[in-house]
This record gives sequence, C-alpha cells and structure tokens, in this order.
Amino acid sequence: MPSNRPSLINYMRISFWSYRALGSPARRLLIILVAVILLLDSLFRATNNGATTVLSAVVTTAFTLAVALFVWKPPVATLTLIATIVVAAFTGVFDSLIAGAAILGLVAFTCSTGLIAVYALAWVAWLIAAMTRSDTAFQPLGAVVIALMSGVSLVIGVFIRQQYERAQSLATQLEATEREVADQLRHERDLIADELHDIVAHEITIVALHAAVLERTDDAHTRTQSQTAIREAAVQALTDIRRVLGMVRGEENLAPERIPSADSLPETIATVTEELGRAGIRVTADVPDDLRLPSASHVALVRVIRESSTNVLKHATGARTVRITLAVERGWTRLEFADDSPPARTAGLPASGYGIMRLQERFRLFGGSFSAERRPSGWVVSASLPLEA
Repeated sequence: MPSNRPSLINYMRISFWSYRALGSPARRLLIILVAVILLLDSLFRATNNGATTVLSAVVTTAFTLAVALFVWKPPVATLTLIATIVVAAFTGVFDSLIAGAAILGLVAFTCSTGLIAVYALAWVAWLIAAMTRSDTAFQPLGAVVIALMSGVSLVIGVFIRQQYERAQSLATQLEATEREVADQLRHERDLIADELHDIVAHEITIVALHAAVLERTDDAHTRTQSQTAIREAAVQALTDIRRVLGMVRGEENLAPERIPSADSLPETIATVTEELGRAGIRVTADVPDDLRLPSASHVALVRVIRESSTNVLKHATGARTVRITLAVERGWTRLEFADDSPPARTAGLPASGYGIMRLQERFRLFGGSFSAERRPSGWVVSASLPLEA
C-alpha cells in the first residue's frame, strides 16, 4: 500500500495542473479584450479626478493582466487570480467582483476540477468579505445578482467544455476508424497481391517452361507431357483468378485464416513433386503423418513450398534433387526446402523478389523466421513457426 501512495500523489498533482489550452482565435480575442479593458480602465481613472484609490487601481490592473495569462498557461493565470482575490478581500477592494464572476466560466473551460473548485471558493470568500465588511455599501441584492452571474458563467463554461471534449472524442474516434479502414484496405490489397503473385509466379512459370520445352524437342512423349502440364497449369490459373475476383467483389472473406488454399500440405507436396518431376527433378519429402497445425501456419507453409518450387523451376535449372523436411520440436514447426542446383544457372525468367519479401513479412508477423540463402550444396529455404502462431 505505501508503495502506491507516491504514484497516487503524482497522479493527483498532474491532474490538478492539467489544463485545456485555448484555440488560436480565442487567444487572439482574449488578448484584444484585455488590451481594450486596460485602455478603458486607464482612461476612466485618468478622468475621474482621483475617485479611485491607488490600491484599487493596482488590484484591478493585476486582475486584468492575470486574465491575459490564460493565453499561455491557464493554471498559472488561475493561481494569479486567486492570489489577487485574496489580496482584494483582505484590503477591501471589490471593484472586480463582477469580472471575477465572469472569469469563472473561463476557468471552468480551461482548468482541472480541483483548480476550478479552489478558484470558486476564493471568489465566494471574496463575495462574503464584500457583504460582511462594515465600510462597504455592498447590497445583498447585488450579491445575489453577482452570484447568479457566476453560476451562469460556470454553467456556460462547463457546457462548452463538455461539447469541446465530445467533439474531440468524436474526432479521435473518426481518425481511429479511418486508420482502421485504411489498414484493412491495405491488408486486403496485400492479400490479393499475394494471391495474384502465386498465380503468376507458379502457374505461369510452368506454362513458360513447358512452352520452351515444346520449342526445343520433337519427342512425342515429352511434347505430350508438356502440353498436359500447360493445360493443367492454365486451368489452375483460371480457377485461382476467379477466386481472386471473388475476393475483389466481396464474395469471399479476406481474413488470412479464411483464404482458401488450393491444396492441403500433403496435396501441395504431391503437386510439387509431380511438377518438378516433369522437369526432371526428383523430390524427397520427410513430413510427419500426424501433423496438426493452426490454419494460418498451414497456409504459410504451403506458400513456402509453392514459392520454393517455383524458384527452383525459374532459377535452378541445373537442380536434380529437392529435399523437403518438416519437423515439429519444442513447440516449433520447422520447414527446410533444399535443392542441389549449381550456381549461376537460371531459366532466364524475370525475378521480382516479391514472393520472398512477403514470406519474410508473414513469418515475422507470426513470430517465426524465414531465410533463403545460397549454400555450396545449393539453395536452402528455412522457415520456422511457433505452434501457437
């Protein structure tokens, strides 16, 4: 309990000194108003043949100048007003009682509740002092009128403050909503871009490679295999494009865990094995039979395998074997996709690096890791995800 006391005291101190700054138009208007009041007060005192005392002039001027401090620091202005009120109450100066009542609304708008209460108590004490002093001609009816004015000023200040805070709250909520909508739109665009990349990078790569095979061979069996691969890849690409169009039209949910994958993990490995086999690359896979993964992790690993197989077809034409290893250990899922391609041999197809970049972002988002590096034995893609991703 004692350890919480300093923090509570600090909070109360900070809350007491908190304030709401006036807007630029209000600050300019207040400065002009103070300047006009000082000018008129000076003219009045210069033409009244010394009817007012020097002490009254000093207190009134100090009160007016304290009001000007609201332009910069309302708490400092309020404390200065309170000090001036105390001096005025003890010295019997009551010329600024009405001004003090009007200023209560300004204090209520800018200062904390505690400081408002302190100012209100000081002003009430000033009013009581004016009514109880024997050397003043202050009438009870006048005190009632001034008290009503102070109440109206307080209500107006509190009302304006509430409306201002409500407007600020609505503006903050609107900004948060706009940011959320913008983030959602950006997220959906990224998901659609991922889907389009998978279509273009994978299926179209297969079409391009087998089209090149058709140009270079006259073997009937090889040509038949390439024609079949082109037809299947084109049909799959059209299917995926229709699915992406469904996303754009809002017919499908774009949440990452709801994006449908063309195949499950075993089916993806089987498809990759068949596609790479047609290119003369033998695939060996070591995957647990009873593997259970969260939906988002499953989709991420499928994308790694598809992207890696695409890169093998595009950039590793000298590869002869591919090894896919998937293991679960200590709460982590670890995938390795390795080939034995020699360096500096590609199929001549353009590379953007988009797929690798998006996979790195996805795995970082899930709290995992992703890397693709060239080793002496060939390219190795490593990815790991926590099972709770």
